[in-house]
Amino acid sequence: MKRKKRNFNRRALARGGYLAAITAMAVALVIVVNLIARQLPSHLKEFDLTDNQLYEITDTSREFLAGLDQDVEIVVLAKEGATDQRILKFLDEYAALSSHITVTEVDPVAHPAQAAAYDADSNSLVVICEATGKTDVISYNDIITYSYDSYYYMSEDSFDAEGQLTSALDYVTNDTNKVVYTVTGHGEEELSSIITDAIDKANFSLSSVSPALNGGVPEDCDLLLVNGPATDLSESELSLLLDYLDGGGQMVLLLPSEYAELPNWNALMEHYGLTMAEGYIADTANYYPQLGSAFAICATLDLTDPITSEFNHDTLTLLTNSLGFTQTAETPEGVTVTPFMSTTSDGLAVTLDGGQTAGTFLLGAISERTDSADSETVGRLTVFGSTSFISQDILAANPSIANQTIFMNALTAGFDDVSNLSIPAKSLAITYNTIANPGMWSTLYMIVLPVLILLFGLIFWMRRRKR
Repeated sequence: MKRKKRNFNRRALARGGYLAAITAMAVALVIVVNLIARQLPSHLKEFDLTDNQLYEITDTSREFLAGLDQDVEIVVLAKEGATDQRILKFLDEYAALSSHITVTEVDPVAHPAQAAAYDADSNSLVVICEATGKTDVISYNDIITYSYDSYYYMSEDSFDAEGQLTSALDYVTNDTNKVVYTVTGHGEEELSSIITDAIDKANFSLSSVSPALNGGVPEDCDLLLVNGPATDLSESELSLLLDYLDGGGQMVLLLPSEYAELPNWNALMEHYGLTMAEGYIADTANYYPQLGSAFAICATLDLTDPITSEFNHDTLTLLTNSLGFTQTAETPEGVTVTPFMSTTSDGLAVTLDGGQTAGTFLLGAISERTDSADSETVGRLTVFGSTSFISQDILAANPSIANQTIFMNALTAGFDDVSNLSIPAKSLAITYNTIANPGMWSTLYMIVLPVLILLFGLIFWMRRRKR
């Protein structure tokens, strides 16, 4: 009996020792795994679960960083602990995509002499490329922007880390500097701040010119931008602009938001194989019914054109009270017209007196004139149907539409050494878990479901009571 008890104790002790050893090994393994995990960079052990995917990096930036062949240093110039963690997190994700990017943190309080060498204010990112000798500074206020409501309450508006960083890296590693001139003198509309910011992020210099007062187009002009002329060109201005275009210039023309007779602007378009339609354009097959009008058009995109090839047939755009145009009956010699946005075949041109013309109307097109001798492009005209395509109200209220990207693609498409690296900011506006147009869903959730749950509970209670 004693022997059996002794054997049992030995087996229990052996089993206990075995379990203790397994437990110790498991604890050791957990500790080792945690120690290794702590050494991993955050981009390998964290996942982006934020609204609007704040840390998700677009294919545009990924392709740019994959082709980066010059070393760039990004200096975080801020007091320790003063940098928003979202900026640091994104910077870690961004720098991990290229071995040519290094990130350095400099505390201007702890190391004032070192910070002074960067010639930049605190709370900023300093982007430096030694190979080109160029530097760019990004203020934190340009990365996280704020807005005020009617009660002057300040709230976060947008997060623009990717757009600012990609623009800065492109600037410091690239010697290309294009100049865009906006045409004035014909009641043109001001460009929205969203578009001027996008042009700035594309590293274009922006200025203005009056062809009549300047006697032509400045020699350093790489592209003319005409945003909704309300009055017509003079004959001399028409001649100046045609000389510029036929001499190898580029122009982007957005037709005005209100219909007017503009024979000389139309003559310029006809010289490039396009002619304005009379009246406002509606599309009864592809519009936004919630806006209450067939004049609020979602354009049909031609996905074969480089300007729109990155999108698909479900991509949303918006033009309101747009004018339209068509190709001339006979295309001028040496001119090639390439539409990239249009109505469906259910388009209508509606005049102020109620007249209607049915058909497919162009809302965006490129027209190029080539030299017959060597087939080189000597002039490029891009036309959009409406200034509403880049208006502040539409872009700010509809961040998911493709208007801004298409417009910036059009601005950069005519240059071999420039690509559209202007990336829109991500919204930081609070999103609510609400159902749009609730209707019967409210009835279902607030009345039908509660009643069904009560009935089910009552039946279950009565059955149990009878047992």
